Amino acid sequence: MKSKYNLYIAACLFSVLLVSCDLTKDLDEYEPIYSLPAETAITDESSSELALTGVYAILQQKGGSNPDNSMIGSTLSGINAGGYGPFITVEDRSLMANNPVTDGDKVATLYSGQYTMINRANWVISGVEKLTDASFTNDNRRTEIVAEAKILRAWGHFCLLRLFGQFYDIDSEYGVNVRLEPARDATVHPRISVGATYDAILKDLDEGISNAPALRAKYYVNKTFAKGLKAKILLYMGKYAEAAALSEDVIKNSGSDFALTPTFNELFNHTSRNTINNSESLFSVYADEQEVIGNGAFWSVFAGVSTWYYDLGKNGTMTVGGQVIKYDVNRIPFMETGKYLFQGVGINGNMKFAQFTGPNSIFDTLYYLRMAEMYLIYAEASARSTNSVPADALAALNAIRIRAGATTGGSGFVTYPSSISYAQFLEAVRIEKMMELGTEFGEEWFDLVRYDYADGFDAGFKVSDVKPTATNSNRFILPIPAISIKTGAGIIKQNPLY
Repeated sequence: MKSKYNLYIAACLFSVLLVSCDLTKDLDEYEPIYSLPAETAITDESSSELALTGVYAILQQKGGSNPDNSMIGSTLSGINAGGYGPFITVEDRSLMANNPVTDGDKVATLYSGQYTMINRANWVISGVEKLTDASFTNDNRRTEIVAEAKILRAWGHFCLLRLFGQFYDIDSEYGVNVRLEPARDATVHPRISVGATYDAILKDLDEGISNAPALRAKYYVNKTFAKGLKAKILLYMGKYAEAAALSEDVIKNSGSDFALTPTFNELFNHTSRNTINNSESLFSVYADEQEVIGNGAFWSVFAGVSTWYYDLGKNGTMTVGGQVIKYDVNRIPFMETGKYLFQGVGINGNMKFAQFTGPNSIFDTLYYLRMAEMYLIYAEASARSTNSVPADALAALNAIRIRAGATTGGSGFVTYPSSISYAQFLEAVRIEKMMELGTEFGEEWFDLVRYDYADGFDAGFKVSDVKPTATNSNRFILPIPAISIKTGAGIIKQNPLY
């Protein structure tokens, strides 16, 4: 598998290299050397597989907007405090201060990278749907390839929505430009509403649930990932009962291939192939020395974990009925062992991602979704759907703590008791996600925004309670890149107050 995603170079012969026409007018006129016309490149099973590999290649560092796409949430939340000083740009500082600039390279790359993946997926879907099953030797593979491409398209649209759209408000007009056809010309398309964006995403995921493979390998999307991502999106939409039911289904009915690993640390054992193929992963990125994701290098040079986050994990507590309950004692100290010295400057590195090169870093990976998050989605959704703390929801929260080493009774790093109040429980879930998933995909930032919106912006829980610079709700999402607004000729609407 060392060069599994290296095939994307060849796959690009079969997959158009256009990014969204939102970004520029003339990229559709560019024809890369040795390219084949996208309309006729997909002719059989082999070329279909190769083109699909080109979609997956975007998940690699050299393929698209990664690792920035996985790290931007932690930059906005403050978990990323910046890395080596001379490498921190003006744009980086604007993002860390929750006041993004509209003409930044990083924001433009985040935007264009997702549209590149979406457009490649669209060419795969368009090309493969024109074929017949007779072109495929493997039963159902034609249908599976289309379903995989649609799951990846759904993921791309979801990333765009929660970064550039008002994802928290299903009634908002500020969704994103959903692209369901390949970009064949310079036509500019407007944004659609948040609700319509979610509908398009869910439609793709439903096809994935129905027709994607049950499991090829964890670095390919599958039915369970599609189902888990749908549960997550239903949570974002505020459809809590549905999110609870679907996440519970994933937890209980996915079989031994999808289950919590016995320990937390083994998820980040960079010397074991199990890092990219373990039971907890619903979908992760293949990586080795040639197929890098970049997160290890970034979290030791260009980014650094904030001291406040590490201190919160080791020293933070919640008092419930006289019990003083610590947030963590094991996961954060493990992450801290990735502290790194670069150019004589100490950086709070992150052992979730390898901090070195060579054979010991060969199995670094990035989890797009793992089972622990499903437990925490279920815990929150079940509680919010009933405005209470159901026993199963509490058990789901405590299952993640027990796996991290929590005991029962007394004080310290223990499980939460049944006497916990509803408000305390929601906060406990939010903190637990921060301790368990911190730095993996920036989920803590989107939780902050969701929690603030659920209470009514500035009416109860506030993002600024955790991130003091995040005081303007219009800055909770990124601006549409200036180049897209300029070339959009008034059709593409900018986010409020940018």
